[in-house]
Amino acid sequence: MTVRRKKIRRRKGPKRHLRKSIAVTLIIIAAVLIAAVGFIKIPVMINNSKLRKLGYDETAIKMIDEKKLTSVILKNDYYSDYLAQCITDGSVRSEYLSLYTLVDQDRGLTDNDFLLYNRLLDLGYETDQLDDLYSNLYYWEITPLLIFDYQWDETKYIKDCKDCRSSNSPTAFTLKGDYLTEYKNTTTTYDVADEVLVNKRYCLDASYAPTDLTDITTEYAASGMQLRKVAADAFLNMAKASLQNGTPFFASSTYISYENQASYYKSISSQLGSSLADIYSERAGYSDHQTGMAVNISATYEDNENITSTKVYEWLQKNCADYGFILRYPDAKKDITDKQSEPTHLLYVGKDLAKKINDSNLTYDEYYLLYLSTWYDAKEIPASDIIESTGCNDQVQAQKTEASPSPSPSASAS
Repeated sequence: MTVRRKKIRRRKGPKRHLRKSIAVTLIIIAAVLIAAVGFIKIPVMINNSKLRKLGYDETAIKMIDEKKLTSVILKNDYYSDYLAQCITDGSVRSEYLSLYTLVDQDRGLTDNDFLLYNRLLDLGYETDQLDDLYSNLYYWEITPLLIFDYQWDETKYIKDCKDCRSSNSPTAFTLKGDYLTEYKNTTTTYDVADEVLVNKRYCLDASYAPTDLTDITTEYAASGMQLRKVAADAFLNMAKASLQNGTPFFASSTYISYENQASYYKSISSQLGSSLADIYSERAGYSDHQTGMAVNISATYEDNENITSTKVYEWLQKNCADYGFILRYPDAKKDITDKQSEPTHLLYVGKDLAKKINDSNLTYDEYYLLYLSTWYDAKEIPASDIIESTGCNDQVQAQKTEASPSPSPSASAS
């Protein structure tokens, strides 16, 4: 007997419909992903194409992307061979991109250039003025602006620098125009801590007098000569070394009090008039000698009328920094210091600083206002690594004075 099995009907489930639904979903997701990738990639490709048209190669474009500089470069059409090179080697500073387009590789840019740029911003110069200066002048032609009056029309100064360029260099600087108004918008220092700037814009208060003045033996000085102890000790060591070298000199002028300087200036002014007195003497408070750190020397046996041609002067040029002194008024830069020839005037600043000043080829005035003075506005202080690499002061002046041309520690305008 054959048993017939009853055919069981299987119910159709939603499997086929589910598979179809999943496939559609996956297609949609894939389409969205492709669209998203395209949304990202296409603008990148367009931007990269624009960067290539500006002149950047693939290596530079990759670095531009990594540093997130694409937008600012394309917005301003920033390109130069020098900028591309600095982007590629990783040395570019993004906050100064425009400067890289204004100079070539031979001119180049260093952290000192960037520091100078910010110092001039702190003095009130506009970015378009600075672009004009950097595109036309060398670093050493711009640094005098730290001392000079604010130049509303920088083009006149630029033209003067270019006209005199054949005779100028980092160690010699002369201009045809006059860019400094003496004894105007002055800043007074009341307390001298370490370094201090004294010139026809920066003066010492009448109340200031050093408390550690030390007599210098008449073996190396005229009678009555005094300096602050650290300067007096350094001077004796220097004078002894010079004597052993066979090029002896002695101190002929050292500390001068505010009162004595006022009396001396008054005497000259009464004889020659104030205009000539300002040429041959400083007004009271405007002399380095009041600091007790300045000394004028005289050659013991050589011609002091032609001191720069003597062996004494040659020895001082080579060796005074080793004892902490600088030649305060280099004759080749009197247009910057605004000081008539006074080659025998030395200023004690300490061994380390003396070497730095000599190596910089800057006058003390320039060096002080670039590296040592305080800032007017905190927002103009450059990045901390620039401050560190240049050794610049990053302190802000307690109170900004509108009339002052630049900051000075413990100072106020008068």
